[in-house]
Amino acid sequence: MLKQSINLIPARPELYQAKLLFYLFIASLGMFFVASLITYITVRDQAFNPVPNAIPGSILTQGPDAYQNLRIPNTFWVSTILLVFTSIFLHRACRMVRREKQRLFRRWLLFAMAGAIAFTALQSFGLYDLLATHFSQDDGSTKVYGMSFTLSFIHALHVVGGIVFLGFVIFQAFRNRYDHERHWAVDNCASYWHFLDVVWACMLIVFLVTH
Repeated sequence: MLKQSINLIPARPELYQAKLLFYLFIASLGMFFVASLITYITVRDQAFNPVPNAIPGSILTQGPDAYQNLRIPNTFWVSTILLVFTSIFLHRACRMVRREKQRLFRRWLLFAMAGAIAFTALQSFGLYDLLATHFSQDDGSTKVYGMSFTLSFIHALHVVGGIVFLGFVIFQAFRNRYDHERHWAVDNCASYWHFLDVVWACMLIVFLVTH
């Protein structure tokens, strides 16, 4: 069994602080996405329950005729599979670095990057589809396609941030900066992508339920 070096002990407080900051960051993003989904559900619900005392002509008085049923782009389903595989690849990379299998570790990281880039490419087609449908309607400002595009685009921006993070980890991996003792950045990167998986799954569920 691999043992931890005595040189790692002084770094423990900094490690715990870094992990705490990372988890606080994830928690704040989680609350942001939860609030966004609640807003989406609330506004979508107003389509079938318009508020009579709201400002005339506002989104709260449009009624069901102002909305169309959401058709989720087919590319979103394919990209979802790629996102799951990206997360799996990173999980495998974490296991390999803990076992000091550097070659396999780097290979799984590269697989994860390929999956992340493919996910982003497919998402761009789905986002274009949502936006095109949004502007093809009479009043795009009140349509569910615009809201769905906004939520998906925000998630896509966080995916781009995850790609940058993953690129940094890959760069450091090829400089032999990670081993069975020091792989915190790899773990955090994998956790971030797991988080993106959960958020995207929740978004798809909300889109389906409110359909």
